[in-house]
Amino acid sequence: MLFSAIASKLLAESLLSLYPVFVKTINLSFGLQLWSRFFTYVAISMFFVDMGFIYKHLFSKNGFLLSLITVLHVYFSYRGFQLLESGVAFVLFYTYPIFILLFSGKPLHISILLSLVGVYLLASSRSSEDFGIVGLDNVCEEMDDAQSSETVFKTKAESQKKEAFPYEGIWMVLLASVTEAMIYFLVRSIKTDNHWNHMFLSYGLGSILFSGLFFKDVVNTNISSVLSISMVINLVIGLFGYLLRFYAIRNLDTVIYSPLSYFGVIMAYVYGVLFQQEVITWQKILGSVLILVPNFFDFGIIGLDL
Repeated sequence: MLFSAIASKLLAESLLSLYPVFVKTINLSFGLQLWSRFFTYVAISMFFVDMGFIYKHLFSKNGFLLSLITVLHVYFSYRGFQLLESGVAFVLFYTYPIFILLFSGKPLHISILLSLVGVYLLASSRSSEDFGIVGLDNVCEEMDDAQSSETVFKTKAESQKKEAFPYEGIWMVLLASVTEAMIYFLVRSIKTDNHWNHMFLSYGLGSILFSGLFFKDVVNTNISSVLSISMVINLVIGLFGYLLRFYAIRNLDTVIYSPLSYFGVIMAYVYGVLFQQEVITWQKILGSVLILVPNFFDFGIIGLDL
């Protein structure tokens, strides 16, 4: 049981860490991305749920909260993934084990202050990258001064339109991590060995909500094109990724579950390099380490007292 739960957790993180790449590269509107995820999860899971259990918990306090918080969680994470590099987004997202420990009432180690420094380093590392200046130095050398200045200016202007307010991507991912921790406790509070029940309860409300909001967009989109691809991707990396995660949540102790979550961070950086040619800098590495290491103090893996 322990081995299968650990394997499920690692596989789940490998699949789910593909989401930042998927969100940024799929040629589909933000609304349809949300709809395709919620609709796919519900459409598949409804064939495997215990309807008696669903009727009992769908409008219960915890069942409703699970659905509501999942809607917020997916919105926050998708928006953050749009704005940030895959590795950076996942490092920030994986502050959620800290919130799990915090919400569980366990005292946090003083080393948690290092995480704040790490967040600052990752946020400041974006000052040149997210305004489109990464890799432009070599291009500018091959242009005349006027042309290169114009290119940098246009790239900055286009990039600035991405965020509605300063560091929106950072805040969105941090909110996603808080809601992920809340989902953890809600899933544990709804007792069932059929994790399709958890899936349906989590995404039922959002499926109805987004079907209503984006009905015209769905009807006017060619189902055989990008939308169908999005639904297939959600089925493979999302549906089964979360199903495996729910299984791990129910079968692993918090002290084991939380550290294993960071396997997803490694995979996110790997995917970012492979699929999006993202550059890993020393500032990103240091910021990531400062965010992740304090968690191991809190989990009791490092028995030092600073």
